[in-house]
Amino acid sequence: MSRFVRPETAVLTLPNGDQLTIRRRLTAGEQIAAYAKLYTDGPTPGGRINPLETGIALIEAYLLDWTLTDDDGRLVPLRTDPHRAPEPATLRAALESLSYEDLVEIKEAIETHERTMAAERNAEKKRIQDGKKTSSPISASPDDADGPSTKSEILTLTTTH
Repeated sequence: MSRFVRPETAVLTLPNGDQLTIRRRLTAGEQIAAYAKLYTDGPTPGGRINPLETGIALIEAYLLDWTLTDDDGRLVPLRTDPHRAPEPATLRAALESLSYEDLVEIKEAIETHERTMAAERNAEKKRIQDGKKTSSPISASPDDADGPSTKSEILTLTTTH
């Protein structure tokens, strides 16, 4: 399991059929940038969190595109270049144009996705850890040995992730 986040996307379908294209996982930098948007005076010691920004910051961190349309049935574009993330001002303006209920629906869909990704990552970590616990040593130890008998066994016993 890599410690680095691949630039993968996921598609979430809302109850009415609209779809959101989002980042599958956030990088540390993307997560830090989202946290930074939550503070009224920037992320400084003693800074205050603006609770009104929590949903918007989450959506802005994940959302790459959508299939939402205007009253005339035209797609409301979030980005001009399909290979780049939306411009922050364009994304923010589009989000602020939604009804509050629709904004909450998008936020909740992304939160559900986040929980699903966290559960998958935890299950993968557990699977890897369980595999290490039950794997056989590279070379057999003598039955009467009190500790590891080979260099590879020493590494196996002392290396943790």
